[in-house]
Amino acid sequence: MSITSPIPVLRASDGALLRFDGDALVLHRKTEEVRIPLLAIGCIRSEGRSLAVELTAPSGMVPAMHRFDDVSEAAADLFAEAVNAVLPERPVSADGSKLVTTRAVTESQEERDKRRRRWWGTAVVLVCAGLAAAVAAHGVWTLAFIIMLIGPVGALLTVIGADMMRLRYRSRYLLRHGVTVEARRVGETRILGGEFGMFVYTDMHGVERSVNVKSRSATVQVVYHPDKPGMVTEYGSRASRASDTVAALCFLVFGLIVDATVIGVAIGSFQGMYPGY
Repeated sequence: MSITSPIPVLRASDGALLRFDGDALVLHRKTEEVRIPLLAIGCIRSEGRSLAVELTAPSGMVPAMHRFDDVSEAAADLFAEAVNAVLPERPVSADGSKLVTTRAVTESQEERDKRRRRWWGTAVVLVCAGLAAAVAAHGVWTLAFIIMLIGPVGALLTVIGADMMRLRYRSRYLLRHGVTVEARRVGETRILGGEFGMFVYTDMHGVERSVNVKSRSATVQVVYHPDKPGMVTEYGSRASRASDTVAALCFLVFGLIVDATVIGVAIGSFQGMYPGY
């Protein structure tokens, strides 16, 4: 049966997501992912800002139900109408709950990195604010203001440089011990203002995975870890690898110089070395 209207993706205020995936609905929450085959669904009802997915059940049994709350009412109406229109014929007495599968969702490496960056960013701001307040308490207001402005910049450069060096080390390891495959371009994305190509490669288990590479080519060679196929790097030229290493060192060294300067100015302020400021 053809789809007569586009099926939207429903997003709840708590971050949960419900989407149509060909022959099933996928309900994604922070801790679990529930896959509900269309064959298991009796009907879908829109109830204002909620959506009820009622499963098929044998005669005399109360059908199981999955609810998706706090969504757009218009989107819920459209979702229910569109999915009901493509539900396949299924036995009335079938127990749909037996077809539903649930798997635990663990935090991805990208999510862990984002959370780590948020914590580090908060910690840096608090440390710089505390240091500036301590300098201001010694009467050196100008330097306190400078520390509050320059301190986070130095910390940011240091973190960027350290992260780039970590990526260079990982890239070096993968080039020696990884599996090289060809990835095809499927789109574009922007990261920190820069344009990157979105590429897809297939690992040894037949799973398609994505990677962002700063390239305009239709295909690129990438190298992934045999035991952790999601860990991947571009198979770049020696010149590009050398330039990346130099850039990482520049960020790291300059950031450390700024950090050392800020700390030195703070110590000097505590010792009364800048009475005129």
